[in-house]
Amino acid sequence: MHSSLSALSGEQIRAARALARIDQAELARRCSLSLETIKRLERIRGPVDANSRTLRALFEVFSAMGVAFDSCEDGGMGVCLMPGEANRPSTAAGRPSGPVRRTDRRSADASCHRLIYHSTANPENSRPLHELLEQVQVSGAQRKATMDVTGILFAHDGRFLSVLEGAKDNVRQVYGAISCDRRHASLSIISDQPAPTRQFSEWSVCCGLFESDFAMIGDEPSLQGGFHPEGLTPASALGLLSVMRDLQAAPPRKDLRTRCPCPLADACLDRACASAAAACQANPAAA
Repeated sequence: MHSSLSALSGEQIRAARALARIDQAELARRCSLSLETIKRLERIRGPVDANSRTLRALFEVFSAMGVAFDSCEDGGMGVCLMPGEANRPSTAAGRPSGPVRRTDRRSADASCHRLIYHSTANPENSRPLHELLEQVQVSGAQRKATMDVTGILFAHDGRFLSVLEGAKDNVRQVYGAISCDRRHASLSIISDQPAPTRQFSEWSVCCGLFESDFAMIGDEPSLQGGFHPEGLTPASALGLLSVMRDLQAAPPRKDLRTRCPCPLADACLDRACASAAAACQANPAAA
C-alpha cells in the first residue's frame, strides 16, 4: 500500500464517492464494509482512523471505478477521474440519468489549470439573483467560446461555489475579471493549481436545491443549515461540483432553458431566490 494512503481524509473519501456517483450503501457493499463504517469515515475531518485493509479496499474500489488520488503541490492528495473514464458508462446506483459526460482530452496535459473559489452574492445587487445567474450563464458561455475556459458555478442560499478550467493565463484572467464583478463579494480561493485533466468540458450554472437532490447530496456537510462552501477542501469542492453538474441532466433541472422567468421557482427550496423569481413572474412590470 502506498505510504500516502495513511493520509486519506474523510473529505477525500466523500469527494471520491461523489465523483464515482454512488451512495454510501453502494460503496460499503463494494468494499465489503459496513454502512456505519463508511458513514463514520466520511464524518472525519482530516486523516481517517482506519486499518490498512479498509484503506486498501477503498482505494481498490475507487480505482476500479476510474477515480484516482493524486499528490498535490502542497503535499496533500487530490481526487480526480482518470483520463477517459468519463467516457465509460456507469452502472453505479443512484447516478442521475442523462447523457454521458465526456472528458475534454485536449486538457490532459500540463497546460490544464484549475481554480476553485467561493463567494457571496453582493447584497447591493440591483437585480434579483435568478436574473444575475442567467447573466453568468451567458457570460460564461462567451468565455468558453473565446478563451476556452470551462467549469461550473453552483449557487445556493446566496453563496457561490465555482471551478474554472483551462490554460493557466486564461483561467487567471477570468478570475481577475470575476473578482472585480460587483455581483460577487467576499471571494476566497480554495485551490489554484495544475490539474491532470479537465473535469468540466463545458460551462454551466447550477442553482437551487430540490427534493430529488437529497438522494445524492443529502449528507453533504456544507449544505446543512444553508450553504457553507468555506468548509470545503479542494477535493470535496470538486466532488460536490461534479455531482451538481450531473444533477442538471436529471429532473427537474434538465428541462431548464432560462431563469427569466424561472419555471422552477415553485419547487425550489432556495426560498430567497425562488420567492424573488416568483414575484417577478407574477408582476413582470415591477422587474
